[in-house]
Amino acid sequence: MEHKILVDQLKESYRQIFAEQSAAGVLSWTQTKLKNPNELVSPTIPFVGKDYHTQKTKILLYASVEKLVDRNIKYNGHIDDDGLAINRHRWYKDNVEREFFPMVHIRPIEDGCLLIVLRYICEQLGLDMPTTPKEFVESIAFANFGKFSDKTDKDYAKDKAKLDCSMPYVKRDLELLQPDIIVMFKSIYETERENIKTIKGDAKIVPIFQINTRMVNGRRISKNAQYPPKDVNELSPVIRDWYDSRHFFQNGFTGKSYSNFLSVFTYLDSVLKSRNLIAQ
Repeated sequence: MEHKILVDQLKESYRQIFAEQSAAGVLSWTQTKLKNPNELVSPTIPFVGKDYHTQKTKILLYASVEKLVDRNIKYNGHIDDDGLAINRHRWYKDNVEREFFPMVHIRPIEDGCLLIVLRYICEQLGLDMPTTPKEFVESIAFANFGKFSDKTDKDYAKDKAKLDCSMPYVKRDLELLQPDIIVMFKSIYETERENIKTIKGDAKIVPIFQINTRMVNGRRISKNAQYPPKDVNELSPVIRDWYDSRHFFQNGFTGKSYSNFLSVFTYLDSVLKSRNLIAQ
């Protein structure tokens, strides 16, 4: 499906679902607009790369949930304008210049860690992908799985009742995007496993730990001898460049965290083997 048609269909679907949910009063726990606190913030469609529809293997990345507590500083009124809010990730990519990792207003993506993870997964799957982050995002689709921000700014990745509010949008994402591979956080996958099974079609799911400094430095990855650090020389030139500290520091991965991130690559190998996506 052509890029513009795909984006327009996502927008129309999101508007319809949002109107129905707003009328039903099931979103009272979500963030409201700055200028009109009586109106709810519109959910945003996934960022759909301009080359996504031409990819032989279509990759969809789901981060965690929306968190808009810093919206006064970073959003500059965009969440108050439904026409901009509904495709906010694209607006930031096209209008806010970043030197290396593009601004898309999903922090672990724009700060590099999830883009490095996804680019590494693509390499392990034998996919030929662009070599710069700005071009890479145009070949994939990504979004937060949780389409709304809790008023308290809590992460509700294990709260099924709140995640269920996002399932109609996720269902439409998958119907229209038709991904072959879905990379998503394990906690959300386990919470919504049964729902996801009914809507994923033939897509293969790659559930991973949420990649942040706490997880990387903790027993789940770097302190677990099962995932020793990968030798940086074993990484491809592209991944080595993206991992370079000149680019990869804004998400707190400095010092020990920067070194420990090398264990993430070993962990990802293990996940892909367990899902029978690469050889044991």
